Amino acid sequence: MLSACSTLPPYSGKIAISTTSLSQPVTGASCEVRTDAGKWTIITPAIAPVGQIAGDLHVVCQLQDYRTSEVIFRSGAQGRSASRVAVGAAGGSGGGGGGMGLSIGFGLPIGDSQFTYPNEIVVDMTPATK
Repeated sequence: MLSACSTLPPYSGKIAISTTSLSQPVTGASCEVRTDAGKWTIITPAIAPVGQIAGDLHVVCQLQDYRTSEVIFRSGAQGRSASRVAVGAAGGSGGGGGGMGLSIGFGLPIGDSQFTYPNEIVVDMTPATK
């Protein structure tokens, strides 16, 4: 499986962002994509025109009846990583405008190559409990 990582196309300056829940596509989430170079707001599924790599990459998505979800790709102190594994956790309550939950993810470095952003990010949305 790790050998497949070496065949990924190089970062293009654009990131395809989509959302899922319980392994099924979810559309219409409002996501803020942020780096040290700026921020972009998209509605999933969409392409974020991030451009050059500039620090950590944050993607925060919100959708009614789902907890707020965040994925972070850390550039790291040394700025090096061949590929990353997403790890996340969910908590809180949300939906219908009442409370707000948060699901946080981050990237763990694997390998030793120049850090790059992924070409595609899938953000898992956790349904809010009522």
